[in-house]
Amino acid sequence: MVALWMVAASAFFALMGACIKLASVKVGFFDIIFYRSFINVLIVAALIKIKNIGFRTRHLGLHMKRAAIGNAAMYCGFYSLIHLPIATATTLGYTNPIFQSVIVFITTKGQLTGKLLFAVLLGFAGILILLRPDVPNGEFAATIIGLLSGLLTALAYFNVGKLVRTGEPELRVVFYFSLVGTLVGGVMATSIGFAALDAATLLCVCAIGVFGSLGQITMTRAYGSGNPVIVSILSYSTIIFSTLLGYLLFEEKLSSVAAIGIALIILSGALAILRRAPAKAAKVTSA
Repeated sequence: MVALWMVAASAFFALMGACIKLASVKVGFFDIIFYRSFINVLIVAALIKIKNIGFRTRHLGLHMKRAAIGNAAMYCGFYSLIHLPIATATTLGYTNPIFQSVIVFITTKGQLTGKLLFAVLLGFAGILILLRPDVPNGEFAATIIGLLSGLLTALAYFNVGKLVRTGEPELRVVFYFSLVGTLVGGVMATSIGFAALDAATLLCVCAIGVFGSLGQITMTRAYGSGNPVIVSILSYSTIIFSTLLGYLLFEEKLSSVAAIGIALIILSGALAILRRAPAKAAKVTSA
């Protein structure tokens, strides 16, 4: 059942990415940010009320730091989704386990084992393949920004860990993240001017928020009820769903070189998750 929750989450995130690409034809970048965040705020706020968790926090500063980094990661990820094939953009976002390994090593002054070093180097080899200099139509810049989304996501997860260790409920963490995204997206979209929405585009932007929220909820359920290592590895199925949607909806075909780069990054992420698992288990046991 845990596997089904994570596979469902991956499908929802892939559908969100496809809707972002579809909506970007008619609405602006900050419009998309606003609708994605605003719908998520409404859904998460309703869940907080139902569960009687409360909105007040003693860690507002840490929430704002996490929200700033998380929203920056989301902006970079959305930008790369709009300008790159979905499979490539999704893969770049999923480089975060590689960066997490490096961050954990730096912050804990731990030992970078040979196997973990191999996983990290393998991931960066895949990144270099995707960063090949012959990418067309200015996609190189979008690839760099997509890669930045992976780094920022890793930093955001690091701060989420800090919040969870203080006893903050996950729903409250998501609420403040989405609230900041709503405010920033709303201010920027208002200053530029919201795009007019026809029925099809309205449905599309609503789907972005709904699929994103469903993805977060099902992912949280998967992590809450299953082995986090297995769940983390299963999250890479988002790339498979994104590749299929890119082919079916946008006629995107991966080159053999890009496919190799994506495969190396997936393998690297899975290895990095597996190599970090014993350390995590030890920390839980000692606590």
